[in-house]
Amino acid sequence: MLTEGLTLGNLLRHMTLDRLIHLLVGFAFLFVFMRLKRTRIDKRCVFLVASMALGTWAPDWDLLLGIGFHRSPLTHSVIPAVFFALIVFKCNGPVSLTVGFLIGLSAHLFWDIVDYGNVLWIDGGNNDRLFLLANAVLSLLVAAMLKDPKARVRSR
Repeated sequence: MLTEGLTLGNLLRHMTLDRLIHLLVGFAFLFVFMRLKRTRIDKRCVFLVASMALGTWAPDWDLLLGIGFHRSPLTHSVIPAVFFALIVFKCNGPVSLTVGFLIGLSAHLFWDIVDYGNVLWIDGGNNDRLFLLANAVLSLLVAAMLKDPKARVRSR
């Protein structure tokens, strides 16, 4: 990825381009998802779009958490979505936050299959790509199973 040498400037430039690509893939996933779910775009979609953008960034939190390496199976899986969904549920937030996050996460994982594909701790050929694919598909399935993406979570 960084062929010119590992400097802070090169890292930021590549990360910015990487962020943009993941975000664009996220918008494409979100557009297709909304068309398939026949969701109208209105002002309530702001939660969906904002959390989708956050979801496209979530797998790269391994860089911020000091795990020591990139593409950890802890962050490049549905695990970040589980924690995010628990926070949204506890705060009685709109379901669209979780749906958007899942779509963004799925888009990130899918793009990593296309562009990189290596997940640390997972050995053997394409096993890391299969891991990413399984988590991307699971994220989309859960997002599709959730009710109206604009509905609010009911409190107990």
